[in-house]
Parts: sequence; structure tokens; C-alpha cells
Amino acid sequence: MAAVHRDPDGPAVRGPLTVASARREMMAAAPRLTPEAIAVGGAAVGRVLAEPVIASVLLPPFPNSAMDGYAVRVSDIPKVPWRLPVAGEMAAGMAPGAVALLPGSCAKVMTGAPLPTGADAVVPYEWTDRGTTEVLIHERPRRNNAVRRAGEDVSPGQQVLAAGHRIRPTDLAPLAASGAAVLQVGRRPRVALLTTGDEIRAAGSDLMPGQIFDTAGPALEGLVAAAGGELSFRGRVGDDPGKVREVLLRAAAMSDVVVTVGGVSLGDHDHVRAIVEELGGLQFWRVAMRPGRPIAFGELAGAVFVGLPGNPVSACVTFILFGAPTLLAMQGSARPEPPTVYAELLEEIAKPEGLETFHRAALRPRPGKLPGVRLTGNQSSGATISLARADCLLVLPARGARVARGAVLEVIPLI
Repeated sequence: MAAVHRDPDGPAVRGPLTVASARREMMAAAPRLTPEAIAVGGAAVGRVLAEPVIASVLLPPFPNSAMDGYAVRVSDIPKVPWRLPVAGEMAAGMAPGAVALLPGSCAKVMTGAPLPTGADAVVPYEWTDRGTTEVLIHERPRRNNAVRRAGEDVSPGQQVLAAGHRIRPTDLAPLAASGAAVLQVGRRPRVALLTTGDEIRAAGSDLMPGQIFDTAGPALEGLVAAAGGELSFRGRVGDDPGKVREVLLRAAAMSDVVVTVGGVSLGDHDHVRAIVEELGGLQFWRVAMRPGRPIAFGELAGAVFVGLPGNPVSACVTFILFGAPTLLAMQGSARPEPPTVYAELLEEIAKPEGLETFHRAALRPRPGKLPGVRLTGNQSSGATISLARADCLLVLPARGARVARGAVLEVIPLI
């Protein structure tokens, strides 16, 4: 962790910061985790490469056919239609050189099979009468038609994927093809998730007057997993300072990152911020944004501390903007920030002056144009239905109190 700046006359906090500067500070301060080995396979999806993957093989290892057809010398087909005798067959799995093409003849060849020695093109079945002893060719191929050249995909020593790349399912094919069996990846951050407040109860509980379900917690569990983290601790605690302190210490002892929901604002029962100051320190508190202005970041008994607001939408939005990039940075991701695209606003929107604002919205595809974007309903930080209907966060700039219809804005897709 970066050093925490302490003010002798008050808490070690600064702010409010911009969203971009707060995120940069968090990603820079969070420690990089020690790499570990993992096999190439489904479990590698979502992991971040700690070192580049270098091919150890030639791919394809030999010239081979890209289609079922007939291997030919183009010079043996002076015009079309033209007949050639079929003098052999090359199937996938046969050794290169097992069939040599006789002058003035052709050989059947299957997709993926080595090209017969002497051939320089493949005539697809569709261009012929599919003869067995001789074949009538209706279309003359060019040299190298339907031929995969040796090494055209990968050569030994070539970089397949760079360090910092987050592995996708589609990456597994080139990884396996290049000869990689084991990868070095950033370790998954161990994340403690703690929801606070006397009123919070687990889903399915019988609610007493004044109580509510733990709404943010389940969503954050999913968001932690999506960012590559693994839950090492999951708890709920009321507003008793002693119990909050005890649970925070226990959570930090078994985790790389402690994420709390609630307790970091200015309410009489918001104890988390003061306890974190006692046990570690805050690097900043408050960001110039809505929803989610009271977000805290610092160190707690050796663990990274991320304090999210208590309202469920605020907690989710701030985790997407700050928590997930921090977890990805700890794994060594080269691109930990949320990806953005552009869309045209389909309605005029009012917003608070001076605060960058993140609204729940839905994209509308428009052929030949930028996609349109429209709000999905109530934007209150406690309204979760509009979050369920959203497929993106609409980013409204800090300057100005209204954004006109037709404005081209950034949006953050929600996966």
C-alpha cells in the first residue's frame, strides 16, 4: 500500500477527488499479488497472465489442406474443364510425405491433412464432379488455394498473449495450439465482504419492523467473482462499534482486501471509517460523483480497505468503478479500468452541477448510427429495479446541470 497521509488535526483524508484520479490512486496503491501456476483449461478463464505466453511449436506444423478436395499442381490444369487421374489420397493424421503427387495427376485430400508432396493448390469438391479414379475440374485454382502454409498461424518464439491479458474462453484454443500447458497467472485476491447496519437481514429472513434485506451483499458477491476475486469472508454486523472493530480485524486477518458496505458516511451510527483510521488509515474519502460520493480507500490491519456506500445501487456502482479495477490491478491486469463505448442520448437529463454522474441506462442499437441510450427508470440510489433493467452505466460529465438530448456520451457496458 502507498503511504497514508495523516493530518495531525484530523482524519487522514482528502477529497472529494474525481472518479478518474480516485481510481488511479487505488490501482497504484493496491499491492500486486504473487503469481501462481494454472493449467490451460476452463479454470484459466478470467485469470490474468503474469508473464507472456510464447509459442513452442510451428502451427500449422506442415502445409495442409483447408478444405476437402483434390491436391493438384496448378501447372497441370492449363484450362477448364480439365480431367486429371486420381492417384492417391491424403487423410488427416497421415504423416507428411506419405503421398507424393505424380506429374499430371491429383490426389484426394481431406481437411487438415498434410498437402501431398509436389502439390501447390487444392481444388475443393464443389469445383469438381467428385470423381474417384479421375476427376473433372470445372474451375482452375490459383497457387496456394485452400492451402494452410506451415507456420502461418504461429512460429516458435512468437508471443501468443502478453502479460496482463485477462484470459477469455476463445484464448484457450491458441494457447493449447501453441504448446502451452501451464500458465503463470496473478493470484486471485482474497476478498472479505462485510455489510453493516442494525437493519440488515439475510434474504429469506423474517423481517421485523424497520428491517430490510441485505440487498447490496449478494450483488457484490457476484461482482467480486466477476473481477477475479474469491470470497474469504462474508459477514454482516450491526452498528455496535466494538463488534464492528472485532469483525473488521477478523476479516482483515484472512483477506487481501476488505470491502464494507455502509458505515463510511457522517451518520451517528457510521463507525467503520473511524475504526479503519484507528487500525490502519485512509488514503482518501469522498469522490465527486453520484451515486456513491462517500467512498473510502485505505489500509486496514495490512489489508487493502474499500469502503462502499450503504445504498445498494451506490455500492454496486462504486464497486464497478473502483473495486473491480483494484482487484484486477492486484492480479496484474494491463487494462483494469471499466471498458467504455459511445452512445447518443435519447432524452434530456438533469444532473447535479459539479458531480460526475452515473445513471442506469439501456442501449438501443440503431443500424448505421451510434447506439442510442435511455434511462431505465427511477435513478434513486435505493431503486434496484432500474439496475436490473440496465445494460450500461451512462456517464454524465461533472460540468453542467443538464445534458441535452443528442449528446454523445460514454457508457460503461454491464456484463
